[in-house]
Amino acid sequence: MDNGARAEVKNGIRALPALDALAKTGFNWADKTRPRQATHHPMRHAILFLLWAGCAVFAQTEDISMTDGKVLKNAQVIQFEADGPVIKHDGGTNHIVWNDLSPAVRRRYQAEARKQKEKEIQKLKRDLARAEAEAARLGPGVGQPEGKTLAPPEQSVNSTAPGAAADTPPKPVAQPPPLKPDEIVDAAGLVQQFKNDPSGAQRRYRNKVFRVKGVIERFEPKLFIRKYDVIFESPDRFVRVVAAFDYPGDYRTVFTTQRGQMLVGKPAENTEVTLLRAGQTLVLQGRCKGARDTEIVFTGCAVVR
Repeated sequence: MDNGARAEVKNGIRALPALDALAKTGFNWADKTRPRQATHHPMRHAILFLLWAGCAVFAQTEDISMTDGKVLKNAQVIQFEADGPVIKHDGGTNHIVWNDLSPAVRRRYQAEARKQKEKEIQKLKRDLARAEAEAARLGPGVGQPEGKTLAPPEQSVNSTAPGAAADTPPKPVAQPPPLKPDEIVDAAGLVQQFKNDPSGAQRRYRNKVFRVKGVIERFEPKLFIRKYDVIFESPDRFVRVVAAFDYPGDYRTVFTTQRGQMLVGKPAENTEVTLLRAGQTLVLQGRCKGARDTEIVFTGCAVVR
């Protein structure tokens, strides 16, 4: 046994060849076992901040005073309806009408509701502008090769004169028969008529009272007024049938639940009645105001069945 081996045995450690090789390369176990420092990613930090801020907004609670002296403990606004907020608190979840809130709280929440509605309107305007731009790009010239124009149609040999085809009057558009009493018009068919023949549909339906049948897509309660809209499913994504309803006389409020899929009325305190559901087939009667931009509007509507 040489002197090096005796020293290893004396110290109680026998060196391994692999460890000797690592030592010669300058390998340091402390460096490899030390926890890695987090890499800074600005985008990741921004996303985490936005998530934190959003959670802070929705998680914010407070004690809300009512006009009758009651106080809702740890209250949190879940959503804003036309006539008041839906509030979750220690005692449960309730829809509170504006007049039941103290003046200071009412003014603050109404301002927040207006801001929220303005953001929704701006988003709808942006979506409409984008859709109009897409429709413009899909004009008659789309797909035509650059630098080439369509050749004019060849004139028929049997034509008696060059202007014979131009003198031929266009075929008249078939006009639907006049509306009959108690006639039920399909909402999807109504959209197609206004799309294919806008002027003819305006003449036939505008300011007429008749019945419409369709499948409910969703509901839109109105802020600060006792009205709500029922929107029917439509075959065209840019045109829809909208029916405006007034609150029933004995109902204090009407609001939506289940993410807008159910319309609920509240005729008395702590009493809720389901009025309509999305996906339900509805027949209503109302006065058609004609086409307004992307909506075929009915007013003064009442449910027939």
